[in-house]
Amino acid sequence: MEINGKFGLVNKLGKEITQIKYDRVRSLSGGFAEVSINGKFGFMSKEGKEIEAKYDYVGGFSEGLSIVSINKKYGFINTKGKIAIPLKYDNAASFEEGKARVSLDGKWFYIDKNGNEVKQ
Repeated sequence: MEINGKFGLVNKLGKEITQIKYDRVRSLSGGFAEVSINGKFGFMSKEGKEIEAKYDYVGGFSEGLSIVSINKKYGFINTKGKIAIPLKYDNAASFEEGKARVSLDGKWFYIDKNGNEVKQ
C-alpha cells in the first residue's frame, strides 16, 4: 500500500500489517518483503515482524539466510534478524545446497552455514 509516497504492507483484507513509512517495499520472497527507509535496507515478514532496515544491501533469503552488507563488508543473517555469519567478506553469493561462495582479500571460496570454509 502507498500513501503520500511511503509504503507499507497490508493483508488480503486490506488491514495494515506495518506502518506506512517505507521508501520502498519489494515483493515477498521466502516469507519476507525487502523494505528500505532512508537509504537502508531490511525485511518485513508477512506477519509484520521487522528486521531493522540498517543494512547497505540485502539479498533475498535462501536456505534460511540472507546476504547483508554494511560498509562494503558482507555476511549473513537468519530469519530472526540475527547475524549468522559475521560481516567480514568482500563479496558473497546466496546459499545453495548448504554452501555459499564468498571472497576475502581477493580469494574466492565456499563456506557452510556455520561460516566454515568447505570444498566446492
